[in-house]
Amino acid sequence: MQREVLYAGVIVDVRAEAVDRIFQYSIPDKLAGKLELGHRVLVPFGHRRVEGYVVEFSGELEISADRLKSIIRLLDEEPIILPAQMELARWLRNHYVGLLSEALQFMLPPGNRYGKERVGFKQQQMVTLVNPDVELRANATAQRRMLEILLDKGRILASELVKKARASYSSLESLAKLGAVQIEDKVLERKVAWEPVSDPTLVLTEEQTAALREINKERKGSRRPVLLHGVTGSGKTEIYLQAIAEVIKEGRQAIVLVPEIALTPQMLSRFGARFGDRISVLHSALSLGERFDQWWKIYNGDVSVVIGARSAVFAPTPNLGLIVVDEEHEGTYKQEQGSIRYVTRDVAEKRCELTGAQLILGSATPSLESYHRALKGEYNLVQLTKRVEERPLPAVELVDMRREFEEGNRTMLSGALREAIAGLAGTENQAIILINRRGYSTFVLCRECGHVMECPNCSVSLTWHRSDNRLHCHYCLHREVLPPNCPRCASRYLRQFGVGSEQVQSVLNEEFPELRTVRLDSDTTRRKGAHQHILKEFASGRAQILIGTQMVAKGLDFPNVTLVGVLSADLALNFPDIRASERTFQLLTQVAGRSGRGDLPGRVIVQVYEPNHFAVQCAQRHDYTGFYRQEISFRRKLNYPPFSQLIRILCSGPAEETKEAALTIERFLLSRGVSRDNILGPAPAPIDRLKGRYRWQLVLKSEESLSELLHELPAVDPEVRVIVDIDPLFLM
Repeated sequence: MQREVLYAGVIVDVRAEAVDRIFQYSIPDKLAGKLELGHRVLVPFGHRRVEGYVVEFSGELEISADRLKSIIRLLDEEPIILPAQMELARWLRNHYVGLLSEALQFMLPPGNRYGKERVGFKQQQMVTLVNPDVELRANATAQRRMLEILLDKGRILASELVKKARASYSSLESLAKLGAVQIEDKVLERKVAWEPVSDPTLVLTEEQTAALREINKERKGSRRPVLLHGVTGSGKTEIYLQAIAEVIKEGRQAIVLVPEIALTPQMLSRFGARFGDRISVLHSALSLGERFDQWWKIYNGDVSVVIGARSAVFAPTPNLGLIVVDEEHEGTYKQEQGSIRYVTRDVAEKRCELTGAQLILGSATPSLESYHRALKGEYNLVQLTKRVEERPLPAVELVDMRREFEEGNRTMLSGALREAIAGLAGTENQAIILINRRGYSTFVLCRECGHVMECPNCSVSLTWHRSDNRLHCHYCLHREVLPPNCPRCASRYLRQFGVGSEQVQSVLNEEFPELRTVRLDSDTTRRKGAHQHILKEFASGRAQILIGTQMVAKGLDFPNVTLVGVLSADLALNFPDIRASERTFQLLTQVAGRSGRGDLPGRVIVQVYEPNHFAVQCAQRHDYTGFYRQEISFRRKLNYPPFSQLIRILCSGPAEETKEAALTIERFLLSRGVSRDNILGPAPAPIDRLKGRYRWQLVLKSEESLSELLHELPAVDPEVRVIVDIDPLFLM
């Protein structure tokens, strides 16, 4: 009986819309019976050989036989894209209007793409004693020393053996030729270190017990996503741990996502104490080699729990049973690069749907979209209204900085905050100070002519960093020396204005030299391990004040923190963004929750210029429900999310061509039935030039998916880049 001829459908690793489709290849006899869906393969493509991914098989040839080419070889023994991941990639491509090749690359091991391999398994030679009784020459003293060591050890690294015996590799090879030893390569895992902590399984409170019961019931029933809405300090992490333990008992795996790499060490220590070496970690602060080893460890099923930041949602768990998205409301869960700008929460929900796994979304301040879905019954709403051990939520004081100014206080610290910080001296109590801007001064202005120093590539002001006396652009990373005179009028009166985290640290060091400070922001955490080192300094008590940007507002748990101070708390309210109020409320509530988590009560001092704004007032009362009711009424009136979907179409390139591209897209949308009332723009983006490219945008509101239509957007000038951003979090 003649074998059915099958052809492989392959997506090639070329990031271009014109070739983002399936290409057919013949399967050579050497791969017959071996090739599977999800295999990485090497294929001819034009005049090149490129990496590709097998996504389908077909018995029918869909191209002319003379154009058919053959797969060259496999790039891996096993198919590395799991079937559910293949389906997830197709969904990503369709839902987010991106490239399937890019979606598939989310699923691949780091640093291992064909032609760009930067990493592989780390191997070292191991030496095993086979025959200690071989005859050696009389002068073979180094070889005798090696045999003596091997008689004691049995098996040892070749490098260690050579060093201990004060011998050479040639002497070792001679022993192997004599049959005394066997030398073989061994794969060594580049392990990720974590600080062990004592973490016994805790006795749950009544509320926690009820919450866990509901979670387990949902997992065994309809498997709706669970929204775990718990006030700060209510013990959500313990519920995660015990829910995961149940999943592991069922022989399945869990993924735990955290919004910031800074939170990973704390989470890793606690989960490691509970689950030992059955945990793995995935995030961008690891070396490429570490990430590569962790990926394969997960793929091989050697771990039960994966902990990581946003991209860990794609971890290759072969038997997924649970995904936890901690602090689900956080903006860092939004992918802001590439053609597929996914929302991690939605990807996690889809992946759970495809694998039969459970999804837990946890937050003290859920996103309006998630809370709205929970109230509609699409999510199971599980609530924790009290802190563990009946600890009170911290008292929040609002300080009106306008009044401070009227009373003669021209400094960045209010009288109340200055006094509270001074009160830390001589105690073991600690403080967290939040200023959501890094650098020393946020802009430099000429007091003679009013000129503001701007980035030559972006339409934003430059931030002065005193540490290197340079002006920095936080968008394109441009740097320049602070000039002695104004470049416009040559005046000497260039002055720094605005406050950043670097300046806050400088002021506190000067005013309170007895209190040691550490700073956590993207400037101080560039080196590998910096997050962990800074938080360890603070956790140990060697530093009494932790200063930082929004990194310090989420998830951190330090029992000695009795004071939280927030500078320029309502700064984000002035941003032209529909989520400005929501972000302000979330940030203030979250950072307030870092205080009073131990035996002593907490105090929070929030410095504001708009103390009567409802987002600030609700945060003072820890009143999520009150905030939700007021904000949702605004969203309903304006038909903003969650009552519609927002879609941002961003064009960037040369000035005139970019404007024309935006107008072309507008005409297309109108011609296809999109209402003019549902199109905001086209108009220059709030930041209308970035990295030397001009930017125009359209923002669409729709109550139904427009993904299919957006896949048909018309061609524009090749110099213009068009990005479709589904569910954008930022419109700047």
